[in-house]
Amino acid sequence: MTDAPSRPLSKEPAQRLTPKEYIEHEEAMSNIALRERAASFLSKAYAGLLASTVLIIFRQGFHLWGFQLDAKFLNWLGAATIGEVAGLAALVYGALFKKSS
Repeated sequence: MTDAPSRPLSKEPAQRLTPKEYIEHEEAMSNIALRERAASFLSKAYAGLLASTVLIIFRQGFHLWGFQLDAKFLNWLGAATIGEVAGLAALVYGALFKKSS
């Protein structure tokens, strides 16, 4: 098997990074990957919790399978869900439209 010459994937000329620049680049890439994993987990968990809340309210509304909850609990559940949505919206808005200093 012959060894093919290694070429960069990019058509731009390869640039040499100083050790400091390399560390900063790797740290930034690691930070981005960590944020993506955290956002993915939180999105999935949030979707599951929101779906379960809607299912509880739906089952209560139609009294399926004898499902009966206290009205105070349902009010609390609805308020907590609205608080979740507002909090998540504020976080997303703050992250997307943050002013750079």
